[in-house]
Amino acid sequence: MMQSTLDRLFFPFKKSSRILPPAQFVLLNLVLEIGHFLVLLNAGAYLPMLPNVAGKIGNGLAYAVWGQTDYFTAMGAAFLVTRDLMRRFGPKVVTISAYLLFATASLMAALATDHLFLYTALRVTQGLAAGISIIPSFFLLLEYYRIKQQKIALALWGFAVFIPYSLGPVIGGWFAYVLGDFRLLFITSFFVAIFVAGTLWALLADWDDESDHAHSLIRPVISFLLFFGAALALQQVFNIGLLSDLVNRLRELWQYACIASLLGWLFWVVNSGNNNPLVRLSLFRHTNYGLGMLLLNLGFMGLQGATVQYIIRFQVVEGFTPWHVGLLYLPIFVFSKPFSVIAQRLLHRGLDPRILASLSFAIVAICFYWIAEYNRPATWESMLWPQLWLGMAMGLFFVSMTAISIAYVPKQDQMHAVDLLNTIRNLCAGLAITFSDIAWDWMFAYEQNRATSPDTTTMQVYTAEFQSAPMVHTLHEHIMLNIARLTFNDLFYSLSMLFATLTCLIWLTQHTPKISGKKLDFTMLETLGEEP
Repeated sequence: MMQSTLDRLFFPFKKSSRILPPAQFVLLNLVLEIGHFLVLLNAGAYLPMLPNVAGKIGNGLAYAVWGQTDYFTAMGAAFLVTRDLMRRFGPKVVTISAYLLFATASLMAALATDHLFLYTALRVTQGLAAGISIIPSFFLLLEYYRIKQQKIALALWGFAVFIPYSLGPVIGGWFAYVLGDFRLLFITSFFVAIFVAGTLWALLADWDDESDHAHSLIRPVISFLLFFGAALALQQVFNIGLLSDLVNRLRELWQYACIASLLGWLFWVVNSGNNNPLVRLSLFRHTNYGLGMLLLNLGFMGLQGATVQYIIRFQVVEGFTPWHVGLLYLPIFVFSKPFSVIAQRLLHRGLDPRILASLSFAIVAICFYWIAEYNRPATWESMLWPQLWLGMAMGLFFVSMTAISIAYVPKQDQMHAVDLLNTIRNLCAGLAITFSDIAWDWMFAYEQNRATSPDTTTMQVYTAEFQSAPMVHTLHEHIMLNIARLTFNDLFYSLSMLFATLTCLIWLTQHTPKISGKKLDFTMLETLGEEP
């Protein structure tokens, strides 16, 4: 009786479901979306919690950042091996296993915050599980939709892709400040991941998972481990650079640089000798792919670096709480996905994607210049406006750059091309965090030297501004705060110039042909191309 009532209630969804009864079909959609939301949330929600994490682990902010950079590195590398795992075990087994691994790593991370290297290793495991879960979850969702209704699945899936930049910071701030303990994010992630894995197992227990047990994983896994090891070692070089500005701790830097070079060379040898390589280097022979990937990653690194510095520096410089600085990024959610959908429709009607990409870069350049021009401390409400425009720019950015990059790639290679784009972009996301932190230190040192140099005019300005300060210590604090604000402006001025340059460089790519064949297939590639 209960089942028949639910079926009548969810009868409108019967037109979309290919196999499952309507109620179970709705539950499947809900669970897969929750899982997708969860793994992306752990990428974005961690940022506003970094000062809290640093206080808990007791090693400083530079060490706390490692958990974020390595998460992105692991998540990006996982894209390369996921399709081989799906072929061997099927999407259902891979998806459920990934969420179980994510749950285990989340719970252990909540308990290991007093041990830096164990905690960082668990964040790496989280990122690996997150990356493995995304593609099979997506194809599981499509599998249960009728062909004509798969555009609904693509639309639903695409709503979660901007979580790291919009909802992630505010939810992370809520855990860290309102609830008062950032570890609650990991505990919540454990229960949610267990719920997702258990529900998928119950719903799909009778479904025969398509798998090829004859498919060997030996070569793909060896190639992946070499690639993953090289990527982690390279990331570690810059993680250590966070502690030393890349000028001290040379012994450790050289050790990890040598490890990265050795593993990278071994990967090149193994990958080149494989008939089905983990990375198809032949993709870079196609027009636009190499240049498109370069410009995509430069732009993404600029966005990622700006996001990290904005969230961290408004806390440690201006004294914002994690909750309030997270709310500053919430307006991005308003325009990001709607403009992504608009961009897809315009591209399908034949609009040159270089126009959208150039517009996106130009909007970001203007917004960063706008942010750098604020006379801080500015009102909290006034700082919301640039985020609305940034959301619009991000909605245009991913779709247009994906279209430019894969335009001349043969259809049979396009899925792998998108996977490689996502891999390199996530690796660059981790590097962007460390690059932006190192750039901050360099700019801060420059402003500090300029402010404290034996310049009579400079010292007269500071003396006049702080002559009412009752103590030398207070005067020093005011000067350092002013230096930090000037550094913030310098950083965003530099990023503004980067995006102004990208606005012009995008026209070096060739004009892309009008989309041919099934628009649904291209929309699927664009949707996957938006994954963090």
